[in-house]
Amino acid sequence: MKHWLVLALAALAPGCIFARPPRMPELANAVVSSDFETYALHRIGLLPFVGRGIESEQGLDLQRALHSELGQSTPFELVLLDTSDLAELEASDPYRRGWYKPRTIIGLSQRYNLDGVVFGTVTQERFFPPQLLSLQVDLVSAETGLVIWSSSVNLDASDQRVVDGLKLFYGTEGNEQDWRVALLSPERFARFAAFQVACLL
Repeated sequence: MKHWLVLALAALAPGCIFARPPRMPELANAVVSSDFETYALHRIGLLPFVGRGIESEQGLDLQRALHSELGQSTPFELVLLDTSDLAELEASDPYRRGWYKPRTIIGLSQRYNLDGVVFGTVTQERFFPPQLLSLQVDLVSAETGLVIWSSSVNLDASDQRVVDGLKLFYGTEGNEQDWRVALLSPERFARFAAFQVACLL
């Protein structure tokens, strides 16, 4: 009798029985050096984001967002660095050159006793609806000066996968509309971008 009841319920409500919970879309990608595991990474410096058209306050907001997300997903001790830390040293401009100047890495690492430095670059942005944000994030080893981990994310608020991700990231049981604020708020949109990147480190 019980077996028959289970089959009847399954026939009436297959969606309820086989429904899977929503899954966070993976919108970022990462490249990891083959010898990543050989590096002793404990104390990591995090610089403000830079990029053409990015004001210093926006760069700091992105830095804080990534700091918060990395703090939740990695075991590293994270050190927030200032724009003056980079300005006093030799600017690398890696996005155009394709590499970091060793003196930049060595100077920062010695000053703050770092095992690595995270550089963030905004490669594309639109801070009004529909928002658009593309980030490039590199982790550079203080030991070798080489990029040992690199991630990029490209978010377009008109992309349904991005909308689905925002719903999961900001949606709450109490208020299902919380995620809509992120479509209008550059700070919340950037926080979601930082989350996507941090998930891969």
